[in-house]
Amino acid sequence: MLKKLFKSKHTFLGVQIADWILVAAAIFVFFIVTLWTITKSSIWFDEAFGAYIIHFNFIDIARYTATDVHPPLYYWLLKLWSMLFGNTELALRSMSVLFGGVSIVLGYLLTNRLFGKKAARISLVFMMISPMFIRYGQEARMYTLVTTIALAATYVLTFAINTKKRLPWIIYGILVGLGMWTHYFSAIVWIAHWIWRADNVRRTTSKGKFVKTFFSKQWIMTHIVAIIVFIPWLPFCIYQLSVVQAFGFWIPPVTPDTMINFMTNVIYYKDVVDVNGWLAAAFLIVVLALGMLAFRVYRSQNQAERQSYRLIMTLAFIPMLLLFALSMPPLRSSFIDRYLITSTVGIALFIGVTLALGYKFIKPKWRVVVTVFIAGLMLIGVASVWQLGNYNKNTHSSNNTRQIIEAVTKKAGNKQPIIAATPWLFYEAVFYSTSNHPVYFIEPSEYKFGSLDMLKYNDQYKIKSISSFTKQNSIVWYVGYSSAGTLESPYSNWEPLQEVLVNDSISGKPAYKAIQYQTADN
Repeated sequence: MLKKLFKSKHTFLGVQIADWILVAAAIFVFFIVTLWTITKSSIWFDEAFGAYIIHFNFIDIARYTATDVHPPLYYWLLKLWSMLFGNTELALRSMSVLFGGVSIVLGYLLTNRLFGKKAARISLVFMMISPMFIRYGQEARMYTLVTTIALAATYVLTFAINTKKRLPWIIYGILVGLGMWTHYFSAIVWIAHWIWRADNVRRTTSKGKFVKTFFSKQWIMTHIVAIIVFIPWLPFCIYQLSVVQAFGFWIPPVTPDTMINFMTNVIYYKDVVDVNGWLAAAFLIVVLALGMLAFRVYRSQNQAERQSYRLIMTLAFIPMLLLFALSMPPLRSSFIDRYLITSTVGIALFIGVTLALGYKFIKPKWRVVVTVFIAGLMLIGVASVWQLGNYNKNTHSSNNTRQIIEAVTKKAGNKQPIIAATPWLFYEAVFYSTSNHPVYFIEPSEYKFGSLDMLKYNDQYKIKSISSFTKQNSIVWYVGYSSAGTLESPYSNWEPLQEVLVNDSISGKPAYKAIQYQTADN
C-alpha cells in the first residue's frame, strides 16, 4: 500500500502524495521533538497572562489586552482552544505546536513552488529541527501563529505577483491584516515584502515608471483590504505603541553582538558568549560556507530564479535588519529573538534551498556530509532547548513557580491559602492554584501597568482587607522571588512557622521562597 502511495502521480496543491507523506513525517518529528519537554518548565509571566485572560469573555479579552501591548486574536483563539482541550500547560502550549506544524507545511509549499521538490525536501529537515522554532513551539504565545500567517501570506504573494486576478491579492491583504491582529511586529515581514517587491520592480521597470508600476491597482487594493481588516483595532494599536515608546520596554539596547547573538541562537540556541571552542569554529565555517555557496548559486541563476531566491533571503534576513534599525535611538529597543521566529523558519528554508541548488558545486561524496554536519549543529541546539526550557537569557533565571507552589502544597495544612508577594508572581502562581490551597494577592496601592487591569477591575483572588482575610485564615503561606535566599515579611506582627526554598533549575541559586505565617491567635 505504502509503495503504491509513493508511486502515485496524484497531486494536491501541486505536491505528489509521496511528498505529502514526507511532509507528514517531518511534522511528526517536529511534534515529537517539541512535545518531548513541553511541560518541563512552569509557565512564565507572558504565558500566565494569556492563561488568565482567557477566563474572561471575548469582549473583555479585547478590553484587557488593549491596555497591555498585544492585539487580541491569539487570545481569542487560545480561549477557543482551551474550551476544547482544557487549560493545562500541555493543552495551552499545544496550540503553538499545531501552528508550528502548519508553518512547516507552508514552508514546504513555498519552497516546492519556487525551487522544486529537491529543495523543499531538504528544507523540511532544517525546519523540523530548528532549535528556536522548537523553543517557541513549546510556549503558549503567538509566535508560531504569526509564522503561519506570514508564510501563508508569502506563499499567496508568489501567486498574486504573476496574475491580474483579484482573489490572491485580497487573500494576501486579509492575511496582512490578520498578522497585525496577532502581533504588531508581523509588520517587519510586510515591510520585507515591500522591499522585495521594490527591488523586483526596480530591476524590471524602465526608468521613470517605478512609482506607477510599484503602486499598481492590485498593490493598492490589497493594502486597502489589510487596512479594512485591521482598522477596528487601529486606535488601540496607536495607544499601545505610544505607551511602550513613552514609558519604555524591558528589552535591552542593541549592541554590535545583537545580530550575531541571534544567529548563534538560531543554530545552537546559545548566546554568542556561550559559543566557544569547536562550536565557535563550526559556526564560522557554516556561515562562511553558506555565504560563499549562496553567492555561487545566485550567480548561476536566471532572472526569475534570482527573484525567488531573493524572496527567501528577504524572509530570512531583512526582518532581522529592520528590527535592529527600529531599535536604534531615539526609538526604544525592541530587538528580541522571539519576534523573529518567522525569520528563523526563513533561515531554515534558506539553508535548505542553498544546499539543494548548490549541490552542483559540491562533490557528490561531500553533499551528505555537509547536510548532516549543519543538521548536527542544529541538533545540538535542540538539546540546548531541552536543557534550558524557558530559561530567561536576559535575566539569567529560570521560571520555577510550579515547583514552589508544589513544595508549599506538600507542607501546607488543609485549607491554607497562598499569598503571592507581587501581582506578577500571582499571574504565574494562580495557574497552579487548587481548591485546598487557593492563591491570592494583596491589592497594591497602584496598578502601574495595563497588564494588571484584569486584577484592578476584578476582585476574585484579591485581598482588599488583610484584617478580614486573616480573621478567616489564621495560617497562610507567603510566596515570593528570593534571589538572595531571603523574603521580607509583609506584616511585622506575622509569626513565621516554617519555610520552603526552591533553587533555580539551571543555575542552582536561590530563586523562590515561601514562608508559613501565623497571622492571628488560634
